[in-house]
Amino acid sequence: MAKFAIADPPYYGKARRWYGEGGCGYGYGKGQADNHPEAHIWDTPEPHIEMIKHLEANYDGFAIATSVRGLNVYLQEIDLKPASGYRLCIWHKPISAPSASRIRNAYEPTIIYVHPQRRGYKSHARMDDIKTIKIKRNGFIGSKPKEWVWWVLDLMGAEKQDQIDDLFIGSGAVTKAIDEWRINA
Repeated sequence: MAKFAIADPPYYGKARRWYGEGGCGYGYGKGQADNHPEAHIWDTPEPHIEMIKHLEANYDGFAIATSVRGLNVYLQEIDLKPASGYRLCIWHKPISAPSASRIRNAYEPTIIYVHPQRRGYKSHARMDDIKTIKIKRNGFIGSKPKEWVWWVLDLMGAEKQDQIDDLFIGSGAVTKAIDEWRINA
């Protein structure tokens, strides 16, 4: 049995806006995220770097959801060489939210660390490092669809009997998807 984690922290540079005091993050169940008075700390690199260290020290494999902007912080700390076990994967969102930018952001980076004994194609089925999944509105901004959760579980090589922790409960969608995956695995 291995120990895995899925981390979907407040995105670097967006935490206060979506989850902090005075931001958009109030009114659970109304299409907005929970309010966290300490959310602003995630707008600095340090908690993200500490999270990586925690994951590396305590888990056999893990997934980190991030944004394009946040990717810079993580890439300074991890090694994407094939032998490292890290992979940069892409969640393509064909219908993404409009923004003030001319270039629409239609993807979210997902950083995967694969357990050393589950990296080979003989241990698990081959799969792509990019997945197209439409965003599902469930009344909670930033909530991950179950298809995304199942994809990262497969990328990590997780198995039904493994311990799988949802490190940022938020809407509860990741935990619910893990439970459904166990039933269907």
